[in-house]
Amino acid sequence: MSRIIPLLLIVALVAGCGPQKMTPEEIAKEKKAVEEVAISYSKSIQAKDTEGILNLFSKSSELLVLGTDSAEVFKNLDGLKSHFEVDWELLKLEKFDELRYLSMQISPDGKLASALFEVPYDLVIAEQMMRALLRLSMTMIKEDNQWHIVKLMGSIATVGQSSEDLLAKMKEEKAKGAKK
Repeated sequence: MSRIIPLLLIVALVAGCGPQKMTPEEIAKEKKAVEEVAISYSKSIQAKDTEGILNLFSKSSELLVLGTDSAEVFKNLDGLKSHFEVDWELLKLEKFDELRYLSMQISPDGKLASALFEVPYDLVIAEQMMRALLRLSMTMIKEDNQWHIVKLMGSIATVGQSSEDLLAKMKEEKAKGAKK
């Protein structure tokens, strides 16, 4: 029995030093904070607020941003800043809608979060109005008690180009060719 008590104390001490799981209330609070980063990102883009955008990003050397073009790969804030400055010259952003399909996950210790969502928007490029659908995936880390984006991947979703759409179009064209 005298051997069991020290063993139990050691187990209790080691278990107590491990990462603490958040309560449901803490998780809800953190999800709200993560949502605010996602909303701030969209609003800062619409406002062409480069500094506002950059302030949402981590200063970590692990930073990685994959844009909507294969050449848009950024591993530091300077490259990202240059990218947005070019975008502001090229694009006129008209209107961002509300975020849709926002899905978030917070690690049990509250130090890592992910957010996935889409936001429809209107833009003018080469004097032509376009409706686009921006999809974003963000990974965030806690720095100075604030959530900051450390990984971001953006894409512009197509309309009418899903596998189902393309297959139906191919079958339709094949059927038309067979009738001739």
